[in-house]
Amino acid sequence: MAERRRHRKRIQEVGEPFKEEKAVAKYLRFNCPTKSTNMMGHRVDYFIASKAVDCLLDSKWAKAKKGEEALFTTRESVVDYCNRAEAELVQ
Repeated sequence: MAERRRHRKRIQEVGEPFKEEKAVAKYLRFNCPTKSTNMMGHRVDYFIASKAVDCLLDSKWAKAKKGEEALFTTRESVVDYCNRAEAELVQ
């Protein structure tokens, strides 16, 4: 019983994502092609990771503005960004 309480408290300690991370997630949600399936009687939408990487490489974060550096320059930079965001959510 004590483990449940401790786990619930740990989940609450996780902070909100940064403004930029929210914007990237929202962009992926509405612009990345998804597929639908039924899993144990529930409708589930999912996407393919390679399509998400392609989608982010075509986004505004892949194009550099004057005086700023592009957030995504290569496929590896997109993968690193997504892995870093996931690691922050897990901790």
